[in-house]
Amino acid sequence: MDYFETDAHGLPHAATCERNKGPILEIISQIFARAESVLELGSGTGQHAVHFAARMPWLLWQTSDLEPLHQGIGRRIDAEGSANVRKPVHMDVGRLG
Repeated sequence: MDYFETDAHGLPHAATCERNKGPILEIISQIFARAESVLELGSGTGQHAVHFAARMPWLLWQTSDLEPLHQGIGRRIDAEGSANVRKPVHMDVGRLG
């Protein structure tokens, strides 16, 4: 199942992630300044996770998404991730509640 385009390295890619990661980081780095860990719901391509985790090394960044996206997220973490970003866990928020 292909949810996203792929970049030159064959990794899942979303142009919107590239465009908005800077502005999002400005806000969440303040919000998470004293946090120790974060669970990202819907990690998608993994682009945000690796970008944010590398710039907030005090946080343990846990990715999550549906099973079909785990391989792509894991490949991105392997290629670009830092020590504080974790491979995805299964999370289907559509089934919560």
